[in-house]
Amino acid sequence: MLLCVFATDKECAAALPEMHTVPAQGQWLPHVRANHELTVLITGVGPLNAAMHLGRCLATLGDRPAGVINCGLAGAFDTTSHRLGSLCIAAEEINPEYGLYTPDGLVPDGLGFAQYEQDEQRVFDRIQLEPYTAATAMGLSLPQGWPLCPMLSVAGVSGTAERAQEMQTRYPHAMLENMEGFALALSCLHESIPFLELRSVSNKIGSREKADWNIVAGFSALGRAMTMLLEA
Repeated sequence: MLLCVFATDKECAAALPEMHTVPAQGQWLPHVRANHELTVLITGVGPLNAAMHLGRCLATLGDRPAGVINCGLAGAFDTTSHRLGSLCIAAEEINPEYGLYTPDGLVPDGLGFAQYEQDEQRVFDRIQLEPYTAATAMGLSLPQGWPLCPMLSVAGVSGTAERAQEMQTRYPHAMLENMEGFALALSCLHESIPFLELRSVSNKIGSREKADWNIVAGFSALGRAMTMLLEA
């Protein structure tokens, strides 16, 4: 069984349009797609909802999932390189809001407390992901040509050019911004569950201009992504 996690019912409906009933926030339902047994969970928006409802679901399910797939929309810093409606796979999840604020800025390990610690691995603000290994563990094959992207997960969307520039300055290699990925990845790391995150670009980060948004294209891409992933 694979656990498919969406922040909103609209993302779920776009990715799995054949579902007759989409779960309510905080709820999950069984589903079958191309011989894959799925449990479909809607967490609600943001890191707190994501972690809380994934935790509830994992604690309640009778069967341990073979993996967790997070599928949703994201913003891109550069919509020339990552055009509206394009797809990306998370290669790294970054939490830019954890640590100690100092006169020189935010220091992720400034408090001295890691968000995760096991053996020699300590996670403060970054989780390196292994999407191909995770997909294989789930019995899936990632399609050729899907780019791997470092992603930021924020509690508050970067709605101004100044905020977008701040994020780019601090994390120049990050390409996309979302609101749930890091929390879900951290939860799966704690539970030793393979994690795979697929995102489609719906907007340019920091812009509220209509020309820099195409949510319809983002939703369409989610549908294509799940078809390619589950029916390969």
